[in-house]
Amino acid sequence: MQRGTIIRHRASWTLLYWDWQYRDGKKKRVRVSRKLSPVSREFPTRSSVRQLADDILAPLNRRQLQPESSLRVSEFIETVYFPAVESELRPSTIYSYKNAIYFPHLKKRLEKPPLRLRDFRPVHAQRILRDIPDVGHTTLLHIKNFLSGVFRFARREGVLDTPNPLADVTVPGRPVKFHGKAYSIDDVDIMLENFPEGGDGTPVAIILLLSLTGLRQSEIRALRWEDWDEKRQVLHIRRSIWGTRLGPTKTISSQNFVPLLKEATDVLEQRRAWLSPQPTDYIFAGKKGRPLNLHNLENRVIKPALKHLGGLWVGFHGFRRGLATNLLEANINPAIIARILRHESASVTLTYYAKAREHEPRAALEKLAEHIKNRPTGLIIDGKEATHG
Repeated sequence: MQRGTIIRHRASWTLLYWDWQYRDGKKKRVRVSRKLSPVSREFPTRSSVRQLADDILAPLNRRQLQPESSLRVSEFIETVYFPAVESELRPSTIYSYKNAIYFPHLKKRLEKPPLRLRDFRPVHAQRILRDIPDVGHTTLLHIKNFLSGVFRFARREGVLDTPNPLADVTVPGRPVKFHGKAYSIDDVDIMLENFPEGGDGTPVAIILLLSLTGLRQSEIRALRWEDWDEKRQVLHIRRSIWGTRLGPTKTISSQNFVPLLKEATDVLEQRRAWLSPQPTDYIFAGKKGRPLNLHNLENRVIKPALKHLGGLWVGFHGFRRGLATNLLEANINPAIIARILRHESASVTLTYYAKAREHEPRAALEKLAEHIKNRPTGLIIDGKEATHG
């Protein structure tokens, strides 16, 4: 157990003590100095600041402070956190963490001044979120959640033994209502009319299959012919592909089957007749039999073909939201829609996918008015006044 040495340095009391820290990637025992307080009437002598010194030394003496906690937050994220979670998280998640959150918004702010893991407090996180310009509430929420995940990892690995500093941090601004594009059935028809006939029909096949199944991009790329159960007329979703990496589906509930309408099976039958594939071949394959690069297909084929339609095309995910919206418009139970999309709960489906068309709320209220008029209670609604008979 160490008590350190208290010295008077200029007009302040300073504590000198030893600590194990990481320096240049190596664990070293270093001499540390910490300012305790100015010399004042409240703290005139060394003994008067002893309690302040003991409070600083207590975590060291209880062995609560691990050497790894002396790493800068940015250094811990890059050398410890990212390498550790790359095998646990989806490649798309790691890509988003690095290229949409950490490097553009956090790295410089964590390094100036350099913040150590053990010294990071809620005030630091609050200032960082407050000082990030020109981003919305949702992006700030993602940044906060990322940092919170870093400190949860540090606590779980025994690097920190203190509360998560993000627990009491609030995100500035107001939530913004999600407005993702959902393709209607008419939108799909217009798209299909604008592709020339001939070739293997890949763009048309993908658009049709996505609009009728609601598959994610990563899932349709990973489909093999053996995943098509012709007897039951379903597609088994067993894997996903992001970039060039083959992996599991996004969630456990996503690993399930999707029923196929006749229009979808017709697409598969026509494609199989054209390709004469093996069972293990990808249904949508590019060069050398590898999964088709949908990003290239979008930029080289789909966008040029639909360019004149004035922004109708907004990406592949609009088909997934479109299927949910079209099913909701057909009065399908949201729980069934969630099952088709393989969501864990119907709340996700209703919040982010199924959108009520503009005319539907008015139509619903008109049905309510008709119902009220026909009630045997004597209540009369004629659009001008309400009276009891």
